[in-house]
Amino acid sequence: MGDPSLAHTDSIQDGTEDADPPHELNRKHFLTVKSHIRQKKHKELLALAEEDPGRPVNLMNDTLLHVVIACNKADLAKSIILQMPVETLAAKNLYGDTALHVTAAVGNSEVAKELFDTREDLIGEQNLKQETPLHKAAFYGHHDMFWCLVDEGKGSPHERREDGATMLHCAIMGNEPGLALEIAERFPLLITSRNTMAVTPLQLMVTVPGLFRSQMVLGCFESILYGFIPLEKDSHRTRQRDEEEASGSSNDAGQAEATEQDDHEYFGRQRTIRSRFPSCCCTLVDRLVIPVKWVHLFLFIILKTLYPRTRHLEKIKRTHRKALELIEFLARDPRNMEFYVLGRKQGDGGAPAAGFRERGEGQDQLNTPAASTRRWNEPPLILGAQMGIPEFVSTILRVCPEAATYLDTRGRSVLQVAIEHGNREIVRTIREMIRGKNPILPSWLLSRVDKRTGRTILHLASATAPEHNQDALQMQDELRWFETVRDMVPKELVYSRNAQEMTAEEMFTESHREMLKSCKGQLMETGRTCSGLVAAVVFASSFSIPGDKDPATGNPVYFGAAVPSYHPNQILLCPLVVCDGDAVFSGGVHLQHLPTDIWLAEGEVEGLDSIRIGAHRLPRHLFPGVVLSWLRFRSIFPCSSLGLSQQA
Repeated sequence: MGDPSLAHTDSIQDGTEDADPPHELNRKHFLTVKSHIRQKKHKELLALAEEDPGRPVNLMNDTLLHVVIACNKADLAKSIILQMPVETLAAKNLYGDTALHVTAAVGNSEVAKELFDTREDLIGEQNLKQETPLHKAAFYGHHDMFWCLVDEGKGSPHERREDGATMLHCAIMGNEPGLALEIAERFPLLITSRNTMAVTPLQLMVTVPGLFRSQMVLGCFESILYGFIPLEKDSHRTRQRDEEEASGSSNDAGQAEATEQDDHEYFGRQRTIRSRFPSCCCTLVDRLVIPVKWVHLFLFIILKTLYPRTRHLEKIKRTHRKALELIEFLARDPRNMEFYVLGRKQGDGGAPAAGFRERGEGQDQLNTPAASTRRWNEPPLILGAQMGIPEFVSTILRVCPEAATYLDTRGRSVLQVAIEHGNREIVRTIREMIRGKNPILPSWLLSRVDKRTGRTILHLASATAPEHNQDALQMQDELRWFETVRDMVPKELVYSRNAQEMTAEEMFTESHREMLKSCKGQLMETGRTCSGLVAAVVFASSFSIPGDKDPATGNPVYFGAAVPSYHPNQILLCPLVVCDGDAVFSGGVHLQHLPTDIWLAEGEVEGLDSIRIGAHRLPRHLFPGVVLSWLRFRSIFPCSSLGLSQQA
């Protein structure tokens, strides 16, 4: 058998992940430590620590101090630290983590103070990934621990991991935007820091789905509950910045309403309830809003008590709010947007420059291969449009409209990228900010033409069709999307031709030709099927009146007695029968004529007009038929119930 001490030394001292991990486990020692911790036998554990404090406990080569700290035994950990030799406090496990690394990951500030007070150099110790305890605290989002290590432990916030990640990178990767915002405010040089892949913190945010509501999938009830959770509507940092930049502010109520109207028009902000009423009613509205907020908060507290999932959703919503505040802070300086595109050479198809340099910090001169950084040469706004994160894009445009003027490595604007990737909510946001006589975003975003292909944004909207969801409703949605983009394009570019001498309408017709054929076939098949079903039930339910007839009078018999002509049951039965027959015939006519109308549309006109007629005839014929068929079944059920009750 090999020597365990040699395995321990080889695996953690050479600083490589390829080292052979330890294969020897002292099972008796492992079970003894585990039993003592479970039974809270602190004296026995202190004796083991005094006997051999650096002895590995498990296959990760954790010492007893590592294990005790990981189990959140703070008092026991401090006792072991006081009796351990100072040199053994720097013992590392298989990953190269010291006891302070484990403490930073757990978030116990008291144990951390005891460790770096006893041995100060533990703050700068690095594991195999070159992580210091500060990286661990930032990644796990332990606010008190992080600032304890910075302020009291004198840890350096500019240390980097093996991959070049700073503390700000780690906080973002750990889905901790609140701590990341504090780090960015305290150490602004980290805002423009790049890791070895040339990724800045703002660019890194698009790779963390948990930071954004649009990237999460919630059920119907959870979505309603998420919206019910009371949080501030707008960031106070953004409003404070707007107030500082505004000149000549006035206390006049009309001026305040005009300012809020400008915010709503240019920056896409939601108007408050107060601004929706005339100024003469503002006092009354203010008095009503406060009690409503208290009732809302009271109901939320009750719901949080009865439904524990609410606490988790509240944490998620606060994370999303903090993420938007972090984006506002990182993107507020237009000079940072210029810096994000300095990592590439102009006109070389996205190949990065030889190195990356930060303003004010010389240690970021990193040489990286072109292929590994090609994606991260794009501005953050372009990345957000590519990934389909509308709140990321809208927040950047709100605090830094200048970001819309930067193009990607292929010369595309943010609007072109959003349309090409089909991110419609982002397109609507940009459209709202370009409207008006003096829009906040430049109007050239609407009229930009690709120099290589000659495509306008309308060509991009018509270029591709979905491959898997080819039904009639999808065709209607595609047509509405095309018409929405056409309304945005300047009039002189509506019939502009690309490099293949095709207009946008011709491209739309060509790219959706197969989809149109598939939709027509599906509609005709649906019409034939529904027509057969309607015909099968027409004579079975429309003309049959439930109940028997009296041989003497011919009146219906209900509950063992003949019903006179003036009886209320007979009076109520007549509208049901009339509605039944009308619904059957109306629904049948609509569903039978639907495939014929769609088929006739093909012979009437050609191209986009044929698609438009077919798409618009669909709701006019299909939906009324479905509604009337539903009404027919509602009529059949009462009639059938009366018949069954009479027979019973």
